Amino acid sequence: MKKKQIRLAALLLGLSLVTAEAAPVIQATAASAVTTATAAKETNPTYSPQLARKVMVATGVMKASQTTVKGQKKKVTRQQFAKMLVQLSPYKDKVGTTVKSSMYADVKKNSSYAPYIRIAVKNGWMKGNLKGQFRPTKAVTLQESVAAVLAMLGYENSDFQGNISSAKMSFYKAEKLNKNITKKASAAMTYGDMSCLLYNMLVTPNKSGTIYATLLDYDLDANGDVAYLPLVYDEMDGPVIAGENWRKQIPFDTKKATIYIDGSKSSAQNIHIYDVLYYSEKVNSIFVYQNRVTGKLNGVLPDRYTPNAVTVSGTSYTLANQDLTYEVSAMGSYEIGDYVTLLLGRDGTVVGMGEAAKLNSFIGGIVLSKTEKVNEDKNADGEKTTEVKKYITMLDTNGEVHEYEVDDLSIFSERTPVEVSFENGKPIVNKVSLARLNGTVSSDAGSFAGYRLSESIHILEYDTNGIYNKVDRNRLAGLTIHASNILYYHVNANKEITDLIIRGVTGDNYKYGILLSASEIANPATMTFMGTYRYQIGDQSGMASSNGQIFAVQGYVGPAQFAFTEDGSISGIKTMNSIEVTSITKTEASNGKQAYMLDDQMSVYLKKGSKYYATELSKVMSLSNYKLTAYYDGLTGGRVRILVAEVK
Repeated sequence: MKKKQIRLAALLLGLSLVTAEAAPVIQATAASAVTTATAAKETNPTYSPQLARKVMVATGVMKASQTTVKGQKKKVTRQQFAKMLVQLSPYKDKVGTTVKSSMYADVKKNSSYAPYIRIAVKNGWMKGNLKGQFRPTKAVTLQESVAAVLAMLGYENSDFQGNISSAKMSFYKAEKLNKNITKKASAAMTYGDMSCLLYNMLVTPNKSGTIYATLLDYDLDANGDVAYLPLVYDEMDGPVIAGENWRKQIPFDTKKATIYIDGSKSSAQNIHIYDVLYYSEKVNSIFVYQNRVTGKLNGVLPDRYTPNAVTVSGTSYTLANQDLTYEVSAMGSYEIGDYVTLLLGRDGTVVGMGEAAKLNSFIGGIVLSKTEKVNEDKNADGEKTTEVKKYITMLDTNGEVHEYEVDDLSIFSERTPVEVSFENGKPIVNKVSLARLNGTVSSDAGSFAGYRLSESIHILEYDTNGIYNKVDRNRLAGLTIHASNILYYHVNANKEITDLIIRGVTGDNYKYGILLSASEIANPATMTFMGTYRYQIGDQSGMASSNGQIFAVQGYVGPAQFAFTEDGSISGIKTMNSIEVTSITKTEASNGKQAYMLDDQMSVYLKKGSKYYATELSKVMSLSNYKLTAYYDGLTGGRVRILVAEVK
């Protein structure tokens, strides 16, 4: 039996007009019908009414006001329903604004609903009465709505037997199109009811077995629900580069809009000039991106005659539009070597660009090194000249390394905080003085030491081994940061910290594993300090040495924190705090007095005798079978980095 025929057999279970001879056959195919239909879907939608309302707004089928508590109670008219059907059909982008003549006497040809009614009727989703009336302002009933939805799914009257209306209602229930709808067939549909019915249609297979939403190119999540965020992002307008009057560039009341900055809910007061804005009138939201890059224009790709990307401070960025490609071309206003600021949009492409000085841009960070170089040049007479020039190398909060010429090297040393501003196209390096900041970051990672942490804050964690990593703002939530941990920060006019370089705060720059043995030599008389260490990190073993320092761990075997230099030598080893675990989940371990979060990269070992075997948390979580000891970094991060299990 074909899939279509099997699925239709299910609807016959709800019919009251079935012959005695046919009943056994119908019932015999019912089990296979349900099984086959389920296999065809392979999804388990949540049928969430909240998600249904959000999807209806995001697709433009309903207005936000129609999905409020008050709006949901209002009735849907037949003409409004016709428009909704078309908006959820392949015709959604092919609707005219007028019709030459009306199909019904009670529908004016200049009505804004007339084109939608024509499409809905022509496709057999809706119909008028025998008097030639459509009754556009009459509330649509559940039974009429179900008939239309089944028609949208590809079913015809010939697919149903007996009392057609009853059969359709039975099928509507069998296919779970009735989820979150409780009313009689003759009852009027409200916006609340309709949002559920239309959403249920989207996540239901059509007559051919294809989930209806996919016919409209809507994405589904793992459950089979319509993916909401792609709908919102696909409907965004923009970009708009924020100026002094950015509100006038948004076609709705921005004071009532929901503001998101770099993925976090925020407020309009945190929107700054040159921010990149996108907006969605359907969901009454503004999405703000504050990602910008300042540095030297190193090159244009593939060349200055057909550019599509630029390289700034060693990183390439794609250009989003023709205006920008012209500006960096051979005919444009920018030259290689100019200091520029790139404004990046939601996909990381360049949507705006300006001279760094004109955009009042700066680069903040710390000094990595300083040096002097002999430069060759030519004087006005064309004669070769040599000159010794002074340079610093700095690391900025984006993790980019820059080199700048300075007048005086004596004021700079390793880790000196600096800011680079731009004047007349040239960089000016200034040493900055930092007030001491101490405190604990709020639990929502929104504030620290009396300042707000900007939603788009750039955070870099640096250590003395030259290793550095970008840090997400949320990673700092609840952590205590001392002044000695802060190498650089910048506060804007709104008293927000926008840039931050820290060290020894999260502990994420270190490696965590088992110290297997340590051989250390310390002779102060000859100034000889060296060590050889065997270690195990995960299931990998290794050996490393230190020269000029030891870590006082000879004789210790067990979990430890390791710091490595770029050449692989050991630069630090620390033992760790521990607790005996009395309860554990997939996210935290507790000793009954205090709970510690498990690190995402936590190593788990099964200890047998003196040997450690790498394993997985799920295999040793039973406290009745295993004694668990959690090792955490007390001074940095406060997370469990290693879990050791021993068989009881």
